[in-house]
Amino acid sequence: MTKKIMLIAAMSQNIPRLSDCEYVGIDKGALTAIRAQLPLICAIGDFDSVTETEKAEIAAQCPIETLSKHKDETDSEKGILYALEHGYDEIILYGGLGGRIDHTTANLYLLMYRDFPLTLMDEHHYIKRLKKGSYQIPKLFTYLSFLALEKTVISEAGVAYPLNRRMITPKDIYPISNEIIDDYAEVTIHEGSVIMFQCEDTNSLK
Repeated sequence: MTKKIMLIAAMSQNIPRLSDCEYVGIDKGALTAIRAQLPLICAIGDFDSVTETEKAEIAAQCPIETLSKHKDETDSEKGILYALEHGYDEIILYGGLGGRIDHTTANLYLLMYRDFPLTLMDEHHYIKRLKKGSYQIPKLFTYLSFLALEKTVISEAGVAYPLNRRMITPKDIYPISNEIIDDYAEVTIHEGSVIMFQCEDTNSLK
């Protein structure tokens, strides 16, 4: 049985409640989770983005692990390492997109360049690394996009713009802004690996 954990980061809003998932707060995300009445098993961070009063509010609800402000890993990466050390084999980092672009890019790097069982999510995005294999992708948001991490051969069916064993490289950006038109997309990575994005155009949301 898959053991799943959601790491709640600082940009989190409308956090989903999953019955088969445990929750950990990452820095200010812990405060957001507590105020949303989500049960946290712990909170991790250097807590430089909360006041002492807010940190005490977090500590009153769950154990906290206070990290040094001077460290090689980000708070999010420390949360991922905690999840791996405690045997979780599906890790969702929620609310780690948006805000400072360096933090967003760092979280994408954790997905792209580390072999973590990691998914990045928020209200408008679902981002996952796909390796060689076949996948049925349900429609979560309007747009479905792929960017190659290495030379990759990909097929897509059930989408507006299908591909059949198309070679793509990290220089190619045309496999973005596709749309799932069937119940789900059939995607096969014949060789290589990609980052898959499902996204909404947040500029058009009301």
